[in-house]
Amino acid sequence: MQTKKMGYFLSTLLLFSGLICSVGASTTTVSFWSGSVKINLTFPEEAHPNTTITHNITIIAIKREATLRNFTVIIKAPVNSSWQEIYNAQDTFSKPLPMSYNLTLSLPQETNGTLQCLIYVNTSSIDDLSATFYTTRVSVFTFSEMQSLYYEMLANYTMLQADYETLLDEYDGLLANYSSLFANYTALLSEHNDLLAKYNGQVSTYESLLNSYNKLSGEYNTLDSNYRLQLSKYNALQADYDSLNSTHYSLQSSHDTLQAIYDELNQTYTELEAELNDMQQRFTLSENALNSDRIVMFIFIVTVACLIALIIYIKKKEPEPYVVIRKETVAVKPDEKS
Repeated sequence: MQTKKMGYFLSTLLLFSGLICSVGASTTTVSFWSGSVKINLTFPEEAHPNTTITHNITIIAIKREATLRNFTVIIKAPVNSSWQEIYNAQDTFSKPLPMSYNLTLSLPQETNGTLQCLIYVNTSSIDDLSATFYTTRVSVFTFSEMQSLYYEMLANYTMLQADYETLLDEYDGLLANYSSLFANYTALLSEHNDLLAKYNGQVSTYESLLNSYNKLSGEYNTLDSNYRLQLSKYNALQADYDSLNSTHYSLQSSHDTLQAIYDELNQTYTELEAELNDMQQRFTLSENALNSDRIVMFIFIVTVACLIALIIYIKKKEPEPYVVIRKETVAVKPDEKS
């Protein structure tokens, strides 16, 4: 395949080389004569479509003087595979030779080929002279442009030939790599198919999880709004708790102080209660002893009263011998705590 492409490229270069060797200057002069009259026609060798060119025609008398009686020129151009007349002029006045005509031609846009020129001349020295020939070659690319392209292509060919040899060596190496990579590709393709099947399963699972996620997300939003509402209530309660906690600490401090006072008073109360019980026991003992003393004193007083009454009774009844009775006072030892 590469050999065929190189053959085609070399054939194209040889064709361009033949064109370069066969064509001369950029303008061409054509001369023809009959009898004593000569016609010179100068025209551009090449031109582009949709441009303006000129044809210069000179009619000369060779041997003797002559007068131009009739001059007619018709120029046609190949347009879209048919001939189209682009110039038509005629001069019928008698004019002495030599005569020159400058023809201005406007080439159509679709012109592609060589112009055809018909010239008819009638002078006093001959009956007529007519000729049909081809003049300017009209194409998109002119010869000079093609020549420039040829040299450019030749330079590119030399460079591409060197690049081709380098790339050919690289191609051989890449071909070996390609064989190895193709084997790897086959293995990877099998793995890819397995992974694709797993991927499809994972996608199905993902879609199911996504639906669950959307549902949970809606529930989360609802719970989040409730959470924020409860959080605001919690903050209010926390503020109340902090206030109450501060009050609690104050009351706890007061309670601790009062508890200490209560403990001290309770201890004092216990001691006083013990002393009271002891005093009550002593008072009971003292009261019992006093009662005993009162009974004794009562008996003593009753006894004394009886004695006095007896004495008075006796004195009233008869005098008796003088009896001295000494009165004694009985002292009762009082209780230590009374």
